[in-house]
Amino acid sequence: MKHTAISYTLSVLLMLIFLFSCKQNTNQSLLPELNQAEAIMYEYPDSALLILEQIPVPSPSDRLQYATWSLLLTQARYKNYVTQSSDSLINIAYDYFVKHDDLQHKALALYLKGALYVEWGEADKALPYLLEAVEEVEKTSDYQLGHLIHLETGSIYVYRVLYEYAKEAFQRSLEYAEFSGNKVYIASALLHIARIHSLIESYETSIPYYKEAINAAKLSKKPNTISSAVGELAAIYRECGNYSLALQYAYEALSINIKENLPKEQDYLDIGDIYNRLGVRDSAYYYLKQAVHTDNIYTKRSAYRVLYNLAKEEKNYEKALEYGDQYRFYADSIHRADRSSTLIEMQEKYNQEKILNEKNQLQIEKERTLRTALLLCLFLLFIIAILIFVYQRKLIRKERTIQRNEEQIRIYTFKIHENESLISRNESHLRELTQEMEQSQEIQELFQEQQQAIREIQSQNDLLHQENQQLQENISQYSASLQEKSKELKTLKTLSEKNRYLKEREKFLCRQLVKKTQVLNELKTSPRYLDVVRWEEVKETIDWLYEDFTKRISKEIETLTETDMQICCLVKLRLGIPEMAVLLGISPTSVSKRKLRLKERIIQKVGYNFNQEQTLDLWIWEF
Repeated sequence: MKHTAISYTLSVLLMLIFLFSCKQNTNQSLLPELNQAEAIMYEYPDSALLILEQIPVPSPSDRLQYATWSLLLTQARYKNYVTQSSDSLINIAYDYFVKHDDLQHKALALYLKGALYVEWGEADKALPYLLEAVEEVEKTSDYQLGHLIHLETGSIYVYRVLYEYAKEAFQRSLEYAEFSGNKVYIASALLHIARIHSLIESYETSIPYYKEAINAAKLSKKPNTISSAVGELAAIYRECGNYSLALQYAYEALSINIKENLPKEQDYLDIGDIYNRLGVRDSAYYYLKQAVHTDNIYTKRSAYRVLYNLAKEEKNYEKALEYGDQYRFYADSIHRADRSSTLIEMQEKYNQEKILNEKNQLQIEKERTLRTALLLCLFLLFIIAILIFVYQRKLIRKERTIQRNEEQIRIYTFKIHENESLISRNESHLRELTQEMEQSQEIQELFQEQQQAIREIQSQNDLLHQENQQLQENISQYSASLQEKSKELKTLKTLSEKNRYLKEREKFLCRQLVKKTQVLNELKTSPRYLDVVRWEEVKETIDWLYEDFTKRISKEIETLTETDMQICCLVKLRLGIPEMAVLLGISPTSVSKRKLRLKERIIQKVGYNFNQEQTLDLWIWEF
């Protein structure tokens, strides 16, 4: 029978493990459409975008599917040059993958977040994400993504005129492109390396890279890349003074653009400028006049500038004036466009600052209102304290005027109400300790301590009930001989009840103040990590509410550390272990252990005032 039970138990456990494994595998598998879109993303981004837009949006509750869909859709839109005005999708993917071990998707999320910032003209915000993406992609074998990340990073360095850093980034992008075997990416990386060398006027070094880029672009059959590389190489030869090779490559770029029906006005400008430098003015005029037939105002400005110089050299001043006017017109147009762009940026910055100022003003008004409310509450607490003092004084005067039996009855009556208050307080502590026991079952020592404290409180309540019963019998015996004083005794009882009510009211107002104080209320309603600035604000507010609590306890126990003080303050606010764990940025188990160590330190310092069977929470609540 025993072996049968063991076999049955093992079978059940194996079944549960199998079911759990199946569930885990199911949760981790992606939808087929997502796998398909990701597989064709680099070669056919338009098809990937079509798949992602046609499938039903995954449920946000299935975080893996939803985050992957958001990531791939952002990538597909970016690769298809679809303008993305919001970062909501990439934020969903970023928030999920940075917390998980999927390194490839994490690197992709970081890259896309940085790339979108670049697209929106915020390179300073983009760079930290791209640098983190560089670190993550090195842990993967996604060489195409590695190429793209380093290429984007290098472009930002070029924008910041950090050419050495850019050169290193482009070199790494070439290494990743060669590992991937993607000819388009290889050509792009070579072209960027050639450009960075030309920017630092290292023309002899840039020429071999341009030639390699041209060969790689021809293998990839990308006319745009071929034309760009050939045209730029022509410009390099022109700057080096090798006009024959410059003219050869310029004509080759023009031939490619005519064949592929691509813009060719820049090629006309380059050829015209080369002929101008060679002194072949007729050909220069022909190609330069072809170059001005474009919508690109930059190309027109450059063409009219060369035409102006040609006419001036030929002393054809009428044409020189005409070309000069056209050159100034387009130069002014460019200046106005740049100025308008600058003004728009300035207006946007002004609007942002205006919004921030309005928000700050609203915050100031809100804080002023809160301070007024706190002062009113403080005034009410002061009035309540005065009333308590007056009633206490009145009770003392009554004690001095009543005979022995009346005094004894009063003592018994007060004792009964004091016991009832203790019973009420103990019941409240029992509820709070029971809640904490549920949160600290994994710490055996703390769990046993709380159990012992609960038993002690329950035992104390039983004794208080018995004592109240005995006191009530004594009151009945004394009251038989004091019937004429019953009215006065009723008055005393009423005063005692009011005194108890005022104490309860004081506790209630303190709790309300905690709720109305934003910094303390947020600790319970929306707990988050307690940094140094918020901690100082919390400590200052607690001192205000609880009569310099931190100063009093620091004076009583000089050995308290700042961490110990945080635990004391959070316990004083009656926060549970889960909330403390979030606020302190540690695990619930660590919170419980810290509380045990803090209790031992307090016992060593004030052992005369701390019962071993009493919990830390009870001692701090009553301090």
